[in-house]
Amino acid sequence: MKSYKVIVTGPFNSGKTTLVKTLCELSMTTEREITRTEERTKKTTTTVGMDFGVVDLGDGYYVRLFGTPGQKRFSFVWHILAKGMHGYIMMVDSADESSILEAQEVLWEFRRTYPDTPYVIAANKQDIEDALSAEDIRFAMNLGRDVVIVPSVAKSHESAWNVLRTLLEMIIEKHPSGS
Repeated sequence: MKSYKVIVTGPFNSGKTTLVKTLCELSMTTEREITRTEERTKKTTTTVGMDFGVVDLGDGYYVRLFGTPGQKRFSFVWHILAKGMHGYIMMVDSADESSILEAQEVLWEFRRTYPDTPYVIAANKQDIEDALSAEDIRFAMNLGRDVVIVPSVAKSHESAWNVLRTLLEMIIEKHPSGS
């Protein structure tokens, strides 16, 4: 068995858990009811530990997906989960400006700590009216043309797979045999 470890990270409510659940037939999550009032206005549960799922690519290859919590108070978990990763997906809620600013901070932390690790940005929630385009996200996050941004809808299998496939192409180029 050969596998690739991929981290799915990003701000609160950006679609990390949804992406993992959409891609994996079997997944596990550590979601709990939200107690903070300001966060409850967006959703009722949040990841407090990690999400986990496995994608079978066939021919003995697998992707192990680890979704991080989005709140900064759980940021210590990001680095625990990131050990040994081959790449990461930065989820951004394209319809929430505060998510974009938070994603910029999370991305800065990951790029600083893991500078040679392949990553893509998933401009999620493209199905919502007034969601920013991938190019608008690039501008808002002050990213260069070399950063790959994939428009996405995490609850769509085709769209979620497109995000993962884009990252896998980058990872396989760097780690052809997996680990």
